Formats: sequence, structure tokens, C-alpha cells
Amino acid sequence: MSLINPPIIPTLGNAELQGDIFYVDGNKVNDGGDGKSWASAYKLLATGLAAAHTDIGRSADRQWAGRNTVYVKGDAIEEDLTKFAEKTDVIGVGSTNQHTHTRIDGTHVLEATTEDTYHGCRFINIEFYGSSVASIVTIPADQNGIQFIGCKFSAVDGATFGITATQSHDMRIVDCVFDPNTSGVGFATAAIKIAAGSVTNFLLQNCRIHSGGIGLDFDPTDAQAINCWAIDNVMHTVGIGIDSENDEEDNGLLVVGNRMITDVDTSTVTNGYDFNLARAVANIITGTGGPDTDEVPYRLQA
Repeated sequence: MSLINPPIIPTLGNAELQGDIFYVDGNKVNDGGDGKSWASAYKLLATGLAAAHTDIGRSADRQWAGRNTVYVKGDAIEEDLTKFAEKTDVIGVGSTNQHTHTRIDGTHVLEATTEDTYHGCRFINIEFYGSSVASIVTIPADQNGIQFIGCKFSAVDGATFGITATQSHDMRIVDCVFDPNTSGVGFATAAIKIAAGSVTNFLLQNCRIHSGGIGLDFDPTDAQAINCWAIDNVMHTVGIGIDSENDEEDNGLLVVGNRMITDVDTSTVTNGYDFNLARAVANIITGTGGPDTDEVPYRLQA
């Protein structure tokens, strides 16, 4: 998919055949509906997520094997989410001002792991609008299978990170945009931070990233990172584009086809990025103080 075009929402099939549907309308006057239609929609996304999460655990009709859907619309919904919903697609519909996303304005720190986990929650066409000096979305250890598809992360008021995650396996960030919004600064520390700890099957693909710090800060070491990929992303960063704790050749982050523009002085060909060249191919970097572009891994000149 071209990054010039808007994200494509994946075809999910007939939602009623795979699970139950809930509706959230942030413009409702109150939260008193049953969430079963737009006319009786919930006002709060937290309420819709809780309903979908409870519903997926029903044993009477083996609902745990399906996937529920929460459709959400509204003008700049203001919520700080602490809980997601297991095996649920959260799909933004309608528009917010000039944007074709549903905007959630808040700081979302997912609760620490309990017996109620939120595995497999997938957000589609949602704008996460950072309203404080913090990480917009924080995912703790062992909340696995969280995905963001066609979403937008807007750095406002000096947001430090777009997403931070610790030991979140099977995580996907695909066709997303990380923007500075009107601040012009971008994420102060990093657009995406994957903290130290075991991570498997991580994917960052086809995203556009603008960051005042690092683009992707990937801290798991080689032995802790298995089948993790950064593929075909475009980024403009003040700091280095991709920073990965890769010191060996057996595991770690695989870096393929990324295009990085950085304010770092790249007159030395090893500057502007930090990842294992033995696990990288077909990347391009443009920086200050050196050639217009470099290949990464770099090609030695004769």
C-alpha cells in the first residue's frame, strides 16, 4: 500500500457472523443506552469496551471463539482508558473535523495484568490524541496481540511517546501515522518504545512517523526478541530513526526497506541509526553533514 493514500480498513467479513456488535456515540447526552444500535448507543467508549469484553467470555454459546466489534464515533471523545476488550475490533467511523478518524482525546494506561486480560484487541481507524506530557498509550507486560491498524497518534502538549509496550507479544502497528499535530515538535522521546523484556512476533509496517526524538526505540536484546520486524516505514526524526538493542546475529529486530530522514549528522556512515546490519536490508537514510543519502547496510565505495 502506498503511504500517499489513506489507510485501508481491512475487510472483517460479516461482524454478526463472528461475534456481537456494540455501538458508541460520544455525542450522546448520557451513557444510558444498551449499546445495541446507534439509537441506543453508549456514550463512553469505556462502557462499550467493558460490554464487549464481558460478552466475549460468555460460555452459553461458546462466544470466546469469536470476535466482537465496537463501532465508535464522536467529536473528540475525552476519555482516559484503563481497560481494553478481549478479542474485539474497535472501529472508528464517521469523521472528526477534517479527519476521517474517530478521535479519542486522553492518556491511556492499560491496567497491570490480572485474570481479566485483553488479548487480541484491535483498534482500527482511531486517532489517539495526546493531551498531556506522557505516553499516549501504555501497554504493560503480557497484554498480547494488541494491534493498531490505520490509526493516527497525534503528539499534543509535548507528548513523550505515542506507544510504549513491555513484553507484549504478537503486537502489530500497521498503516499508522505518528504526527506532531499543530505542535510541530513530534514525540519528545520516541514515537514508539518497546521496553526491555521478551517480545515475539512484533511488527511495525508501512507507518509514517514524525518524532522529536527517536522513531522506534526497540530495547529487547537479541535473545529476548524473536521474529520482530520493522518493514517499509517512512520517518523524519530529530534523533536516530531506529534504535535497536541488537548485538548478535541469531535474533533481534529485522529492519527491512525503511526510509529515514534524521537531523543527526550522518557524515559518518554508521550514524543516524543503531541496529544490527547483519539483520537489515534495503534501508535508506538521509541526514545532515554528509552525503544526501546512504544505504543501510552501507555499500563500501571502491
